[in-house]
Amino acid sequence: MVDYNILEQFVTFYQTGTLRETAKRMHISQPALTRNMQKLEAEFQVPLFSRTRNSISLNEAGLLAAEDAVMLLKQTESMLRHVRDFDRAGRTIRLGSCTPAHIAEIIRRITAFCPMPAISSEVQDVPRLLEGIKDGTYQFVLLPFRPEDGDLYCRKWGEEHLSFLLPKRHRFARRKSLSVSEMNGENMLLFQDIGFWHDLAVSKMPDSRFLVQTERYTFLELIENSTMPSFATDAFREIFPGAPPASDRIAVPIADPEFNVTYYLVCGASNQDKLRAMFQ
Repeated sequence: MVDYNILEQFVTFYQTGTLRETAKRMHISQPALTRNMQKLEAEFQVPLFSRTRNSISLNEAGLLAAEDAVMLLKQTESMLRHVRDFDRAGRTIRLGSCTPAHIAEIIRRITAFCPMPAISSEVQDVPRLLEGIKDGTYQFVLLPFRPEDGDLYCRKWGEEHLSFLLPKRHRFARRKSLSVSEMNGENMLLFQDIGFWHDLAVSKMPDSRFLVQTERYTFLELIENSTMPSFATDAFREIFPGAPPASDRIAVPIADPEFNVTYYLVCGASNQDKLRAMFQ
């Protein structure tokens, strides 16, 4: 049976055309490489090389063997990657969330209960999270409501409430609360990576223009130095760790119920015992 390493050396020779360069790339001595090529010929039981006193090259049979060897190595690499990915997926807990807030705490809670598996997480829109928890893409998802599905198990995780972050001289800065309709039409600062909050704000304020920011530092600088209203939540420090307080702004709670959510951590039947244990 052909040795995999020798086959790699053979393909490298096919690509470079010289023993010297092949030995250099494969980190092997040239005499050892020569012996391995002789072993390969013995395995094939046909000559693969044309040899002269000062050179060696592939003959027609060698070229055919090298082309097939290239395909074989690619197939082998694909097989190895497929099996390794399958094994890794079996040892990885996948978490999907509708918001970047709370992800760190959920991972901490999962890790405390399951210290060995790796954990991957991502923020996705709610329809994809519901689809993913049913088709096995995720083992756990965080949703901004309790799903009405008898095949899913959930526990209340916490709450989050959105506010308008207004300059102190804004006309609504002294209000105890505000409705979204009252602010609709104002130009707003908006951070893009806030999960479902982004689409909710844009859809509920159709007459507003949003200056959307993707870079955290720039967004925080604009909050500090501009007069445009923005949003903040009681999980603001989780999304922007280390952010300085906005010294010239006031947070006015949004009264609309859609902007005050209760989160639920959701799983399928196979993970319900883990979910219960995480809340003990």
